[in-house]
Amino acid sequence: MSSHKLVDIQPTPNVLLALTRTPITPLDALCELIDNAIDSFRAAEIQGKPSSFRHVFLEVPGASEVNRGDGYVRVRDSGPGLTEEQIANALRAGYSSKNAFDTLGLFGMGFNIATGKLGRVTKLISARAEDSHALQVTLDLPKLIDQGTFEVPAEVIDKPHGLEHGTIVEIRGWWPEGDPNNAFIRKLASMGKNVIREQLARRYATILRGEGGHRTKITVNGESYPAFEHCVWDASRFVERPEHGRIFARIAFDQELAKSVRCPRDGTLMNGQPCGRCGGMEAREIKERVWGWVGIQRYDDPNEYGIDLIRNGRAIRIGEKYAFFEYIDENTKKAEKEYPIDQQYGRIVGEVHLDHIPVDFSKQDFQRTSDEWHTAMEFLRGASLLPSKWAAGESNSSPVSMLFQGYRKVRNFGRAHMYMGQYNPVKGKAERISREIERDYLTRFRGKEPGYYDDAKWWELVESANDKPIEELPECPECGFQNAPRTEICEGCNYVLLSKNCLKSDCGEQLAKSAISCGVCGSSQIPEVVTPWTCEFCTKVNAARDEACLNCGLVRGSVHPASEGELLASSTEWSDLSVTGLTISLADGATSSPVDVVSRMMQRPIIPAYGREPIPVISHKKIGKISVFIDHAHSAFTELSMRPEDLVAAETAQYFYDQYASLTGQKGHSPGVLMAEVLRRAWGDLVAETPEGVREEIKQLFRLIADRLAGAPEAEDFYSDLDEKQQRSLAEGMISSGVDLSELSRMKQSGEYLRYCDATALVAFFRKFPQSWFSGQVWRDPWPNDDLGIMVAAGLQEELATKYLRCLEDCASYLRYQRPEPLLVIRARAAADFLDSKL
Repeated sequence: MSSHKLVDIQPTPNVLLALTRTPITPLDALCELIDNAIDSFRAAEIQGKPSSFRHVFLEVPGASEVNRGDGYVRVRDSGPGLTEEQIANALRAGYSSKNAFDTLGLFGMGFNIATGKLGRVTKLISARAEDSHALQVTLDLPKLIDQGTFEVPAEVIDKPHGLEHGTIVEIRGWWPEGDPNNAFIRKLASMGKNVIREQLARRYATILRGEGGHRTKITVNGESYPAFEHCVWDASRFVERPEHGRIFARIAFDQELAKSVRCPRDGTLMNGQPCGRCGGMEAREIKERVWGWVGIQRYDDPNEYGIDLIRNGRAIRIGEKYAFFEYIDENTKKAEKEYPIDQQYGRIVGEVHLDHIPVDFSKQDFQRTSDEWHTAMEFLRGASLLPSKWAAGESNSSPVSMLFQGYRKVRNFGRAHMYMGQYNPVKGKAERISREIERDYLTRFRGKEPGYYDDAKWWELVESANDKPIEELPECPECGFQNAPRTEICEGCNYVLLSKNCLKSDCGEQLAKSAISCGVCGSSQIPEVVTPWTCEFCTKVNAARDEACLNCGLVRGSVHPASEGELLASSTEWSDLSVTGLTISLADGATSSPVDVVSRMMQRPIIPAYGREPIPVISHKKIGKISVFIDHAHSAFTELSMRPEDLVAAETAQYFYDQYASLTGQKGHSPGVLMAEVLRRAWGDLVAETPEGVREEIKQLFRLIADRLAGAPEAEDFYSDLDEKQQRSLAEGMISSGVDLSELSRMKQSGEYLRYCDATALVAFFRKFPQSWFSGQVWRDPWPNDDLGIMVAAGLQEELATKYLRCLEDCASYLRYQRPEPLLVIRARAAADFLDSKL
């Protein structure tokens, strides 16, 4: 006869201590406690007793309090309160009475992890409106471990002042020095309260705004922060693309992707049998609903873009990039970045709600291996954003793909690609507005100023980007004659337009601003100086009798136009040539201290007078900052084809050369070497300016051309013209794209094989059949027809084809160069820009 006895497998209190080693951030811990408070509001709604006032009060200690061992973290809500059983369940590690779909808390361990990492002692007080008392439970981890038991008493106490109903969670007793969690509370306390408020306003934005339910208020130490809002273009704004028509800047969606029957407690699929995980019979139909929006931010940024992924009102992922902007090869599992690829700045943002997709136990991420995740991603972004990776005849009209197709390019400022810009007379085209203006507009957006909060003022800079500025001609108030800008005396009637008073007190005559003597009284208009004077610009000490500096020609008493203050007043920031925190490698192997390089575009010559030749650039240097002022109209740029960034780099290199004078004599410490290093570090990663970047853009150009040529009627005849090398390249292109070579016969007839041809084959196709490329097949330009007369049309056709052929040949030839010379890079860049503008 056999016998048995029960074995106690209740975990020891050390399990609670082990949970405090879970890697989460202090902000995650606060959110876990806030989640439970918000869940209490939802529980009240389900019970038919919704809270009229949904408020979560959060109190966080300061760094000095924590250093003294004082202070507490306290979270209080205005929910319905908890029963004794509910309190016990809330404190029990691993217990959860919440369903898997409607709540934020999700896991019973979350409360234990959050409170245990913050401190050693947790006190929970809860009161219900129908009770005359409150319940209090204290969880003292070190004490429980000493006792070796989980049992904690629940005390009946008077309701604390102001707590008619709701729950308070208070954590005290910071972990001592040497404990792994000692730094946890210190890190939280050292965070600025406004930083905490701002972060919570992003994570709970939809709940704070009241979207999909009642609005909830969250305060930190008595103050709240407005719900985060993305600075996006209005939904009515759009760009137009030949392939897709209008693509609006904000795409909203609310799509039910599927339905399934699941266990409401743990999300397990049900098939009429008890839940395979918890054994329960309760089942619930779950809608796999994806809703929200994606859109285009009004500004671009290397970090501030991406899509917020939200579950039940709380953002689980902030600014998610990898899920939307990387392509994962199914065979190699290698990730390839797809956006942004023209430069490092992005502007696709959004808020997407995925309430039905499970998350990991620490709520750091969604479960990306789940079927629900893959289905949602297929709807939101499709397989790949790049048309070159699409199968023949395939398209991708997912929301993110549409934004990518419409707003990927970033060089055309104005309406074409919805970028704010301003006209540059030197380049003869629009360029990006300065980051300085952009930051000002963003500050005004956050302050909700009319015209800036909505996008009216922003849009003005889009629409006017390509408008050439009209220089106002000053009109004479006497005769109405329009004079040239900065004219001092009217050319129509000799009226003084820019005047000053005669220095002789009893004269009072109005003189031209540059006059050096009075025509009425004859007195000199140069202030008399009886002591030596120092030139404001070159610091030369001049004799009292000198009316102008003997070194630079500056008139005595004048502020030189090249002084920093005058230059700042006559210039605007040139953001493309500005770099924050630039560091370079020095000759001794060390890294330099960071310096901010602020480039500014002059609106006038740097030195407009005084008999000196104009200069193209001048800089003002301080420790950690160099301001470089550039006369973009100088002949160095307009006639000698110098690049502004070269001169900015030269000025910056001189700064580093002088700052590290102790390295003089060492190999590599020279202005030339330092200039090259500055160029590499500051502008070497701009795709549009590097040889490799130009190569990648040309490859993408030929991919787009090949996509548009597929189906051209002449393609079948052209196949026989491919030489052996081009046929081999075609076969390799098909194999690398996963296309079976047995498809080649069919693709010859349809012309689809052109998608996999190399650049030289495409150029040869154009050389033989140029007509099929025009009138919308590849280029927008129309093909001249015989209506103009046979001879005239033939001449125009030859001229048009030759122009495009030269550019195509330049681009195809460039792909063969391993280390192209700078002039070849410039030539290929220009050819690619021309062809791209004609697509």
